[in-house]
Amino acid sequence: MKSLDEIAKLAVNAANQLRRNGIRCSVAEVIDAANALKHIDLENREDVLNALKLTLAKSREAAQMLVKSFKKASKSEVQVDEEGKFKKGESDLTFCDEMGEASRGADQFVFRDDRSGKMNRRSWFSYSPSDVISRKRLNPPKPAEITEIRRIIKRLRRRLALMRGRRFERDKRGEIDVWKSIRASYSTFGEILKFMKIKRKKTRTKIILLIDVSGSMDSYSDWLLKIMHTLCRYHHNVECFLFSTRLFRATEILTKSSPEQVVELIWRWADMWGSGTKIGRCLMLFLKENCGMVDRNTTVIIISDGWDTGEPKLLRLSMQKLKEMAGRIVWLNPYADKPGYKPLTIGMLTALPYIDIFAGISVLDDLSSFNKFFGKSLKPLKRGEKLGLPKVLRKPLYRYRLLSMEEIS
Repeated sequence: MKSLDEIAKLAVNAANQLRRNGIRCSVAEVIDAANALKHIDLENREDVLNALKLTLAKSREAAQMLVKSFKKASKSEVQVDEEGKFKKGESDLTFCDEMGEASRGADQFVFRDDRSGKMNRRSWFSYSPSDVISRKRLNPPKPAEITEIRRIIKRLRRRLALMRGRRFERDKRGEIDVWKSIRASYSTFGEILKFMKIKRKKTRTKIILLIDVSGSMDSYSDWLLKIMHTLCRYHHNVECFLFSTRLFRATEILTKSSPEQVVELIWRWADMWGSGTKIGRCLMLFLKENCGMVDRNTTVIIISDGWDTGEPKLLRLSMQKLKEMAGRIVWLNPYADKPGYKPLTIGMLTALPYIDIFAGISVLDDLSSFNKFFGKSLKPLKRGEKLGLPKVLRKPLYRYRLLSMEEIS
């Protein structure tokens, strides 16, 4: 009987071999594969391969790729046909507990072929539940890029306006303006036939920016720095937080420094780049420590790919609480710009029912993409108006009682 550690190594190895060949494989599928391997005999390699195909392969191409990858796991000649069935004469393949020294963030596992006695060492990057402390040297944004993004963000704030200004505009359901009604009655010899109604214009909104800086968002690090620096430096009422497995408030660094100084300060103080992702835990920590920043005039912008390794229950509870407190929730996903993308990860499925606007990051990077998504109009969106979401949203996957902050802590 194999230990749980060996079963986990086998499932992670198979998933990473699929990822190297361009086939997506989520953490949830790896967990399903490990659970399936617990109930079979690992000495029977045909059962092992069938279990991995059922849990990890979602297409015929992925199943064939898994068979080929399984054949390459041993240097010996293992005879496997195209359907994944073993032929006579195969050798016994086992997974060892021996581990060599690997580079930071990588796991090295050793495979042993019992018949030949040869050792084959492989290394790869994989998910770890532990927090990773790492710093990242970013590139400062260029002045031309900052100018373009300032234009886009200015239009974005007008479209997302929630706070009432001091100026008025006509409205059929607003308050009666006595003086304008009297002035309009001059054309009817002083007889007021119609009351003029007005309301205050929506001109501003408070923005809270929550940015995912985990390992899956590592390729967008320079773009994230450009966005959060432009928002915090050139616009008022903006708060910026970075999160992965922890939460870090970066507003003071971004508002009082030049781009070059921001790069140095973030490298010195923000030590969570490339770590894991626990969105629900970080959102709940934000609500617990900074709930006074959020009100009905606040727009919360979350920039994340939705890959969450935390508890879906905690993510749902935090999103539900944030939805009750904030005026609007905007989620920007870097993969939403790609054609054919569907938000099917457990994190996105849990958060979608509480999101008002779901878009790709191109709306903040290109003016034509912004106009295509939000339209050319500069009038504020109506409260409760949704953009970019499917017409039929799935109900939340987990129905739990909404816990209080004291129960969670």
